[in-house]
Amino acid sequence: MATPAEPENVVVSAIDAASNQAPAIDASVPTSEAAAAATSPAKEGPGVTVTDCCACCSPFQRCCNFFHFDGHLPAKGLGQLAIGRGAVVMSNIFLTSSFLYLANDDANCLDEKDEYIDDCGNKVYGFSPAALMANTVVISGLLSAFFMPVIGALVDFTPSRKAIGIASCVAIGVIQAAQIGTVAATWFPMLILQAIAGFLYQILIVAVYAYMPEVWTAVGHDRMTDYSSRFTAIQFGAQAMYLVLIIAISQVVGMSDVVTGQASQAINTVWIAFFFYRGWKLMPFAPPTHTLPEGHSLLAEGFRQNWETAKSINRDYRAGLRWFFLALIFAEASAAAITSVAVIFLDEVLGMGSAEIGIFFFVTLVSTIPGTQLGAYVTSRTNPNTSWQMSMMSLLAVLVVGALTLVSEDQIYFSYVWGIFVGLSLGWFYPTENLFFSSILPKGQDTELSGFFVYCTQILGWLPPLFFSIIVEAGYEQKWGVIIVSFGFLVATVLLRFAGSWEVILEESGRTRGEDSNNATGHVHGSTEIMSHKDASPSSKEADDLEDSETGGG
Repeated sequence: MATPAEPENVVVSAIDAASNQAPAIDASVPTSEAAAAATSPAKEGPGVTVTDCCACCSPFQRCCNFFHFDGHLPAKGLGQLAIGRGAVVMSNIFLTSSFLYLANDDANCLDEKDEYIDDCGNKVYGFSPAALMANTVVISGLLSAFFMPVIGALVDFTPSRKAIGIASCVAIGVIQAAQIGTVAATWFPMLILQAIAGFLYQILIVAVYAYMPEVWTAVGHDRMTDYSSRFTAIQFGAQAMYLVLIIAISQVVGMSDVVTGQASQAINTVWIAFFFYRGWKLMPFAPPTHTLPEGHSLLAEGFRQNWETAKSINRDYRAGLRWFFLALIFAEASAAAITSVAVIFLDEVLGMGSAEIGIFFFVTLVSTIPGTQLGAYVTSRTNPNTSWQMSMMSLLAVLVVGALTLVSEDQIYFSYVWGIFVGLSLGWFYPTENLFFSSILPKGQDTELSGFFVYCTQILGWLPPLFFSIIVEAGYEQKWGVIIVSFGFLVATVLLRFAGSWEVILEESGRTRGEDSNNATGHVHGSTEIMSHKDASPSSKEADDLEDSETGGG
């Protein structure tokens, strides 16, 4: 779910950190010696052993151990970066509410009580306020779809990985700081910056994920499994803490939506400056992971690899993997749009303020936790293909019912019930999606297909918000826009009906039901990134060569 702030929507960010990753592992795939050395576990010595750390933290030894990652500096850095990312994702909720108010004010769509005028047909910068917000997500999505393969190639084929990550963080921080000044006279340029910030956030994710395989190589399968769950829990905690903090400040002080947005950006600027600095300080220099073939263009290599991968999948994996990726494109497009569209719908249709919308997303975030358990139960009784289809039909039903029944401001409390069911369905959807992929991932093609997986999640991320914008601009009620946005789940489910039986899919991929069960153990990750479209911390099974996976590089 991507808010207008970023294509990593806010309710996809809660599950994503835990679930929305490209699963892939092949322990035999080596990384460069320099990278492995840079990310090797810390040795015994002053300030780096677990004992030394926990001695200073007593009696909070468990807490210290949790964040210390056995003295492994890159893992500690990834944990710090996760805290920063969690706050960035959540800040978009409050800023979007501020943008909506200011845009409606500029369009003269507020009455004397500063409440939205029903059926106001006025435009601002050529669009209705709701459509303008959705168009911001469209811009971020298009930038990501077209440029992620290029960024991936830069990360993969040059020694600039860390520099790219730091640059993206600095740029995000500058934009967050500038947006503290979001007022009636500045909101439109700030909205443009928000679209750019969404793209910058995707660049950050590419750089961060590229370190995952090297950490996995350095610490091993079992420890990486533990680390992955910690990354997920850390980002989940950061998101929840940030939501609670801003909601509490807003309610206690009695802030308007605009002031709440300003306060959120101010706190967020300090928050990410601290944690992004700490995180990147711990990350090592990274040499290129691959050598660009002679005669190939760096700018075109990512696109070329994606095209070759698509052709090979269509040729060799016609029963399962082909249909999975086609379904993934449409399912992720709808899932990514949930947050941005939900913020607009809750704000303008139900008249919810930024603090109330924050509560909605907090409820949704927490509800993803039992949702992952529901998904695990259904999958154990069926198979990943059937369970994933059921999760998508659940999401479709929940979104359609909510859009049709929540029609007035006196239904605000019912919206929180809606948030519970949205969270349950998303908590079921994302881990099952990842389990499905890892279960049918052909051996020896982990790196190539993991990269293709991540790129497929970005291809159509701009389309559902565009449909929403078109429907609103045509004068239809926003509920129809929400319904249309959710229909990507229906398309994905129909596509999966053309796949072969689960046994045939496994046989085609060279897998067995025994391996399918083993994958399930490492793939129900939790639910922390549901609020950010594609921000996740891969598990040990997903870590190997994710430097390619994030970029569309094969």
